[in-house]
Amino acid sequence: RKCSQIISRASMLMVAVVMFFAFSCLFTLSPANMAEAKAQNIPVLSYLANHFASMTGTKTTFAITLEYAASIIALVAIFKSFFGHYLGTLEGLNGLILKFGYKGDKTKVSLGKLNTISMIFIMGSTWVVAYANPNILDLIEAMGAPIIASLLCLLPMYAIRKAPSLAKYRGRLDNVFVTVIGLLTILNIVYKLF
Repeated sequence: RKCSQIISRASMLMVAVVMFFAFSCLFTLSPANMAEAKAQNIPVLSYLANHFASMTGTKTTFAITLEYAASIIALVAIFKSFFGHYLGTLEGLNGLILKFGYKGDKTKVSLGKLNTISMIFIMGSTWVVAYANPNILDLIEAMGAPIIASLLCLLPMYAIRKAPSLAKYRGRLDNVFVTVIGLLTILNIVYKLF
């Protein structure tokens, strides 16, 4: 119970901080400024520091503070994001290797060997993506939208068709609507790729 309270409060605090940052950037910069920051592929705080320095002609204390804050915030965010994603990816990849490579039998492989295989794959994949240096917003759009559409639209409709406990929801018109919206979302991303 105490753990749930801590996680709940930490999550609310994290969302509040992110929303405050997002809205403050939204109200500070014009759409043209946001597009320019995206085109330069730099963090918003770095763009703000450059923006305020160019307005005054010299670097003020505020602009210098923003520059350093941008570096510190970006570094903390990168570490937090990396460890959060890395640990989840490591566990997921270990599970997939165990399930498909060793038929779920944990006795056939040592944990050290499994972690080594997974780490090599994760680091290699990360290295390739870092070398390719794709635009992160385009990558999120290309990968995120189909996954979200699948999870929110298509997976529940599949469960309704296959799970006996959800049989009472079959044959409804809104199921068709949700399925069509999910498919259109995925087709839109596929269309943009080609």
